[in-house]
Amino acid sequence: MSIDKEESENRQSQKPPGLGRQVWNLAASLASFMADGCKTLTKPEYETRLKICDACDQRRGNQCLQCGCRLSLKARGRAFQCPLNKWPRVGDDTVES
Repeated sequence: MSIDKEESENRQSQKPPGLGRQVWNLAASLASFMADGCKTLTKPEYETRLKICDACDQRRGNQCLQCGCRLSLKARGRAFQCPLNKWPRVGDDTVES
């Protein structure tokens, strides 16, 4: 079996965290989002995050296999963080209200 094919099969067999962990991750993320005033990113910042996710081997469709979150939603909130610390840090002066 070729390395590329084996790597692809391993990636497809990866699973997101269990439901309990996903609920915990969601609750923690939402608490951070609310504490930050529910601020969202600018469109370019949001798109930058999604491009980073596009290149990540922990992405399957719209889901992060590390935290279980829906990326199209998680990438939007300023307080949300990548569980692998791949997203750039966002300053207070670059957000939309």
